[in-house]
Amino acid sequence: MDDRSLILVVDDDHMILNVAEEVIGEQYDVVLAVSGEHALETLRSGCTPELILLDVNMPGMDGFETLRRIRAIHDLSSTPVIFLTGNTGSDSELEGLKLGAQDYITKPFVKENLIARIQLRLESGLQARRLNEYRERLRTAQWGEERFLSLTSGLTPAERDVARLIAQGCDNLEIAGRLFLSPGYVRNLSTIIYDKLEISGRRELRELMQRS
Repeated sequence: MDDRSLILVVDDDHMILNVAEEVIGEQYDVVLAVSGEHALETLRSGCTPELILLDVNMPGMDGFETLRRIRAIHDLSSTPVIFLTGNTGSDSELEGLKLGAQDYITKPFVKENLIARIQLRLESGLQARRLNEYRERLRTAQWGEERFLSLTSGLTPAERDVARLIAQGCDNLEIAGRLFLSPGYVRNLSTIIYDKLEISGRRELRELMQRS
């Protein structure tokens, strides 16, 4: 199974594209674009690179405008972008960083430097994706707990504890063991919970908690 990272290289200089493809292609899958417009067409067609190498000085749509439009594509709003430039001015670099570029590489580039920068940005991009996934899990868990508390607002604390475990798929014996209660008491509480929530049993309770 091929698990190589995909990199999009955008430059109007065909020689730069060829060199980049030769250098990067040893370790990564490469897609080439000869202009900002071509890059956007490629991305909108379903190409989802893990990193983009983007030339700053291109005729028509320059790298800055291309990056603005790339960031407007939802799935690519956080994709690492490295600018390729012959301009070493600080103003140009600052503008790129404000737009969300992660790095600059001056042309003509050195192979070892290019590969090292790509590896660094791919690793940082992976860490960013993991952090976003973790935040989303926390957000979902928080939303789920808030929803549970809202749905069970009419229950006592003990009834709510039992309802939560029923919703998680626990049977009466498991619930009794976890909450240090007798199975008979759990059974009685379950009946009260179903009556208060106006449902018929544990299956309907689970469906209620999962329903959007």
